[in-house]
Amino acid sequence: MRRLIAGTDVPPAVGRAFFGLAAVTYGLLVFGASVRVHGAGLSCPDWPLCFGEVIPTLNFEVFLEWGHRVLASVVSFGFLGLGVAVLAAPPMRARAGKLVGIAAVALAAQVILGGLTVLHLLAYWSVTLHLLFGNLFCALLVLTGLSLSEKQVPSASVHPWVRAVGALLAAMVVGQMALGGLVSSNYAGLACTEWPTCNGGVWFPVLDGIVGLQIFHRLGAYTLLALSVAFFVLARGVPALRRPAAVVLGLVLLQALIGITNVLLAMPVEIAIIHSAVADLIVLSTTWTLWHVARHPARSATRSGLPLAAAERA
Repeated sequence: MRRLIAGTDVPPAVGRAFFGLAAVTYGLLVFGASVRVHGAGLSCPDWPLCFGEVIPTLNFEVFLEWGHRVLASVVSFGFLGLGVAVLAAPPMRARAGKLVGIAAVALAAQVILGGLTVLHLLAYWSVTLHLLFGNLFCALLVLTGLSLSEKQVPSASVHPWVRAVGALLAAMVVGQMALGGLVSSNYAGLACTEWPTCNGGVWFPVLDGIVGLQIFHRLGAYTLLALSVAFFVLARGVPALRRPAAVVLGLVLLQALIGITNVLLAMPVEIAIIHSAVADLIVLSTTWTLWHVARHPARSATRSGLPLAAAERA
């Protein structure tokens, strides 16, 4: 059963526009990964201009860095237009005004971090924060689109364990993204040249330096996979969560295989970019999944004495 949302006079095109902007932003994130793996992050040594020019003389590396900035500008102006449209219309402002405000702060932080990344010569902290805020902004665009597009609220409830494991899953996704950024910005991707062992068949290497970063990233991947499986099992009793939970689990499994391939093939550029692209998809699919969880009211472990799955079918 679902109940209608009062005041559903939000133009469907606006929600779709936010989804479209999220897709462009996702492309920007993947583009950023391409800049990073091609070593083009400092191809424009100044900011916001490039060699003091709006349109510099282009070679491949300069094109990557400059093109990344141009696409970021397109996303920024697109968000500005959509944000003004939402805030100017009371029905849309009531539904998504707070999300638009938070996204604006995230975008401003992302722009500043982009500049600091160049000015601080790809410092590990600025690269990692730039990655995190980029994904946060994209996730907020998806949430805004979902909020503006939702016409009905689910009346079926979810077990507290689904919420708890979902929250742990989200936290682990953020943590693993941060670890991935640290591995990349500290050039630790091949600190261990083997899998599942590390450098000479060692199962338990010293957790120090770039080897420690690589091992913690692997442990984070194992934890994320376990949480994805647990969430999938728990969410089977809630019809609206089955597909999102399956998508998250499938992407995490795929990401694990890509990560292993990355190590065994010594991080070819194409695989490294795909690894980053799938990581961004995991963030967005987890966002979509937890939005569905949040829309369902909480309930106790049983309802009318029935176990979880049976109660959900009743």
